[in-house]
Amino acid sequence: MSGLGTPIRALLIEDNPGDARLIREMLRDAAGSHEQVELAQADRLSAGLERLSQQDVEIVLLDLSLPDSHGFDTFTTVRTHAPDVAIVVLSGLDDETLAVRAVQEGAQDYLVKGQVDGGAILRSMRYAIERQRLESVRRDLERQRDEFFSSVSHDLRTPVAAIKAAIGVVLANMPPALSPQLQHLLGNIDLAADELTGLIEDLLEMARLQSGRVELWRTSVDVRDVISRAARALEPLIQARGQRVLYSPPAEPVRALVDAERLGRVLRNLLGNAQKYGHENGTILVGVERRPTELCISVTDDGPGIAPEDQERIFERFFRVSGSGSSGSGLGLAIARALVELHGGLLSVESAPGRGSTFRVVLPID
Repeated sequence: MSGLGTPIRALLIEDNPGDARLIREMLRDAAGSHEQVELAQADRLSAGLERLSQQDVEIVLLDLSLPDSHGFDTFTTVRTHAPDVAIVVLSGLDDETLAVRAVQEGAQDYLVKGQVDGGAILRSMRYAIERQRLESVRRDLERQRDEFFSSVSHDLRTPVAAIKAAIGVVLANMPPALSPQLQHLLGNIDLAADELTGLIEDLLEMARLQSGRVELWRTSVDVRDVISRAARALEPLIQARGQRVLYSPPAEPVRALVDAERLGRVLRNLLGNAQKYGHENGTILVGVERRPTELCISVTDDGPGIAPEDQERIFERFFRVSGSGSSGSGLGLAIARALVELHGGLLSVESAPGRGSTFRVVLPID
């Protein structure tokens, strides 16, 4: 990265010779007696991409209207080709909507020709390079964190499996005269092993999702059966709290091309949350509806509801609603949404404090 005494290595992609000369002169004047920018130029997008491949460039000053590319596609092409290079759009078009979109998609700034001087361009370039550096550091830290979770989770699998197997043997051969207190403790060990296994699987699945290593194995299934199996898996926990599940599936099969195991994981997560956050002796409503172009599955609880400001945040990794009073990794809903989106669908929530929550899975169907 360029320091204050090191020239910025920049590439100007601009096809207008007059604009290119003016920008070069403005930057030279702003720099004063010190050369602060090493500016290369390309008059075509193709030539600019070739220079990016061949030269060490820190920042691109990009005009969106070029002979071989026009509009926002120009930006996305450069961004895809050089994701670690800062981009400042330098356009003749004063379009607020386009500017906001460019920044949202990764541009570090959007400047309008004729409205900025050399000093403003130079400052924008330096700020852009620093922000891009920090973004690269953030992405690298996230990658290291995901690799760490994946490695640790793999390492934990074997000892947890050994604990689970050992406690299973003990429970299967438990002496009749064993005290109720010891029986209770052994049962708690078995439950804790199950919870730890679930957490490890969540960490591994999140690592796979983050690295793009999740492949869906789609088959044509009756979604009614996937829902029923998910509900049966949670049945002991639901019954332990005196809750009941109301599920009245359609009489006709509801077929869809999905990864049944991963859709089941999504539904187990939603039903598990309904069981945890719903009232004791309460009711969990489950519904499935086939529409002309999509399939909708809903899970409704009678719990405390979710504040409006938290309704999107609950799908973030490791986020937990404050004061919820329930344990959890904060990964379940993030994984569920990612799996639904891999299917090309949408997972959303409707809720209000004190009125419970309804989670909806909408999947496209042919």
